[in-house]
Amino acid sequence: MQARRLRSKYPATAFGNAAAHFQLLFCGQKDRRDQVKLSRRNSVAWIGALLLSAGFLLWCDTMRVRRAERVTEIAQENVPPLSRTSPTGYAGGTRELIVPEHLASSYEWIAETQQMFAQHEWRVRSIDSENAPHGRAVHHASPYRWWLGAVAWADHAGSGRPIGLSVERAALFADPLLHLGLLVAAAAFVAWQFGAAASVVVSLGGVTLFPFAAGFLPTVPDDSSLALGLNVISVLLLLAGLRAAAAPAAGDGESEGNAARATLETSTETPVSHRGRRWFFVAGAIGGLGAWIDLALTVPLQVGVALGACVVAAISRRAAREAAKEMDGANAPLGALSWRAWAIGGALTSGFGYLVEYFPGHFTGWELRAIHPLYCLAWLGGGELLARGTEWMQRAKPRRRSRWFFGLLLGLAALAAVAALPLAMWKTKNGGFLAIDMPSFRLTKEADGVLAASLLEWLKRDGWSATTLSTLLVVLPILGALWIGLRRKSEFADRAAILFLAGPLLVGLGFAFFRLRWWQVVDALAFVQAALATRALLRSQRSLILRGAWLISLVIVAGFGVVRLLRMASAPPEKQLSFAEVEGLVERDLAHWLAQHSPKTAKPIVLAPPDITSSLNFYGSLRGLGTLSWENKDGLAVALHIAIASTRDEAEALIASRGVTHIVIPSWNRFFENYTRSTGRADEETFHGQLLHWQLPLWLRPIPYELPRITGFQEQSVVILKVVDEQDAPSAEARIAEYFVEMGQLERARETGETLRRFPGNLSALVARGQVAFALRDADAFPAVMEAITQRMAAHADRSLPWDRRVSLAVILARGQQMDLARAQIERCLAEIDEPRLRSLTTYGLFHLEYLRKTFGLELPRPELQPLIRELLPATRARETAGR
Repeated sequence: MQARRLRSKYPATAFGNAAAHFQLLFCGQKDRRDQVKLSRRNSVAWIGALLLSAGFLLWCDTMRVRRAERVTEIAQENVPPLSRTSPTGYAGGTRELIVPEHLASSYEWIAETQQMFAQHEWRVRSIDSENAPHGRAVHHASPYRWWLGAVAWADHAGSGRPIGLSVERAALFADPLLHLGLLVAAAAFVAWQFGAAASVVVSLGGVTLFPFAAGFLPTVPDDSSLALGLNVISVLLLLAGLRAAAAPAAGDGESEGNAARATLETSTETPVSHRGRRWFFVAGAIGGLGAWIDLALTVPLQVGVALGACVVAAISRRAAREAAKEMDGANAPLGALSWRAWAIGGALTSGFGYLVEYFPGHFTGWELRAIHPLYCLAWLGGGELLARGTEWMQRAKPRRRSRWFFGLLLGLAALAAVAALPLAMWKTKNGGFLAIDMPSFRLTKEADGVLAASLLEWLKRDGWSATTLSTLLVVLPILGALWIGLRRKSEFADRAAILFLAGPLLVGLGFAFFRLRWWQVVDALAFVQAALATRALLRSQRSLILRGAWLISLVIVAGFGVVRLLRMASAPPEKQLSFAEVEGLVERDLAHWLAQHSPKTAKPIVLAPPDITSSLNFYGSLRGLGTLSWENKDGLAVALHIAIASTRDEAEALIASRGVTHIVIPSWNRFFENYTRSTGRADEETFHGQLLHWQLPLWLRPIPYELPRITGFQEQSVVILKVVDEQDAPSAEARIAEYFVEMGQLERARETGETLRRFPGNLSALVARGQVAFALRDADAFPAVMEAITQRMAAHADRSLPWDRRVSLAVILARGQQMDLARAQIERCLAEIDEPRLRSLTTYGLFHLEYLRKTFGLELPRPELQPLIRELLPATRARETAGR
């Protein structure tokens, strides 16, 4: 009654409820005016802490966004014009945003959201950028795509940008907005249900604990952040349900027996157990949404919830039995019906998610790494078993024997429902929610973040550092909270809530040992548990020394996290680039270059290491074979098969069957070499190893490409091989020699030039030898080669010369001061010029073609090709030709 009167005095808001709650809990009945003042001060305290935390969060995220924007602007020479018809917002379908750590999952979320808008579909079921040319199915859940799309739509409406470009912009803010929303919702809810002191801990812990606070970074959108937020909310709702079911209805300080008795004696008009069941149902529903989005996170956490329920049932067993005996067994034991409500809520929303994703035409299949009816069935069965287990632990009197047979059948059905999931995982050889994925081994999504297969491997490799300390120190408040919860001097409701979280924390710590991403989950649960422990300490008659020690421990843990987060956020934009950021810049430039030099009617299909394939897909809208996405196992298998093919014919057949147009071999990514080594085969025995040693088949042509000049990446290089119709041996060797010349690898050019002596009468080989001699400044060899070239031209050997070789012939003639012959060749090249031929030229060849055309004062017969020439030439080369 006292609580009801107090609530009626304050408005029905989180602020008002918190004020009334604290007036009742923290104050005696001495002076009503002092009580009101104290409750208002408490309310101001948690709201002030929330505002302080939100300000710190906004400052950190603003600094990170500025850093991302600054990195994205580096080496942007030819930004394509905006286009409202392009899926990406840029003409040509390219993208610009540098994603730190170039996470493939972030690439996928941005690209799939853009596809959702471009194709006017509300769910994405397939993409064609991977496993080309067939594409692959998409099993990732839609809710995060909808969230990213909602943020993009708001940006589009406010700025007028093309919706595709707004999706890129939304990637900067989507996860920070989720973090801010979770912080506000959790702080207000905890203040309403558990008081201002607990809310202060939740507010401050939500932005200071590392790595949890680093799980919502800008520019790296990922559904794990949404799933984590939903699971935190689900746990808070369960705690509210436990409080409603276990807290006494009037007054404070009852014993465990009085608490349980008060619960059972609550009026039938609005029973506390009914309110508790409503909380449990909503908690299950929110948890079901989390399962829809991320099974790998939600399912183990819900198993931990069940374990925590057993802990609560165990500590309340004696009290519940005493209360039930006094009530003559009239009411159901504490918690049994609530856990059934929890299971029903979870099964309903996860089942709804399955229908949304796969109705009506995608119901077939047993892909258990995405939401599936078996998870709904297992949740229902697990809830029934949990209800029966807690009922058995708490029941004072056995059930009537007349109902034992029905109960046995129901129990067996529940057991079968739970067993169906692991049985299906075993029969289909599908790891389901336990399947290994690369993101789970990352501590955070920050650039150059920690990546390790286990906690021990991480500690062995990096030792004790600020990062390891800020991560592992969270164990201290967990142990302290458990000690508070185990002491019977604390109130029963507080003890139940603290010890309930021991179940999810135990499971979380177990997974965190092998999958570092779970430390974010441990942090989330730990600061909620610390908030409840703080509430318990303030409500009980504890010494100031104990309270001070507890406060110091929280400050130490938060302090290490703040230092770590400040180091991440306060880096100035001009700070030296990390290796991951440099990789992103280089791979963006490479993707743009490949897209520019490929026909617009058919995007190239690229064979490259999986990480590079993801970057090329994202930045250039190119198609590829193998990526590390678990949904693309077929494409990865084909890419690996090509790489380790034992014969060229085998590799050629696979490449032709998939329509591969380019092979990209970067020096900074050794994925294929490492895979070959793991198979126990030597490089020379595989197709990829032969390419590394420049043993090229006649259907591959090297394409010169110069990496952007970025500090720290000068020693790296990339080889691009284009799949062409089979060449004659002299032309193939000639193109390789000119490739080495253009790339500045003069020693290799000399060796290849010596090889070309095998073809003394071939004009294409002579042209290449002339280019090598000119590059080496060989005053003896160059005149002799030029004489041989003019003799072959006198015999009309240039009539059947390929177009690109004719351009090279014109260049070497001009260098040999044969200007009339060079002009004639340029005129023939211009007469045959078209877009595909322009795109097939190397940068070296295109520059000299344009240079000689202007030198000879010739007009371009197709003026519409002039913008394409400017687009294909680098800015420095374009300026040189413009000066002619």
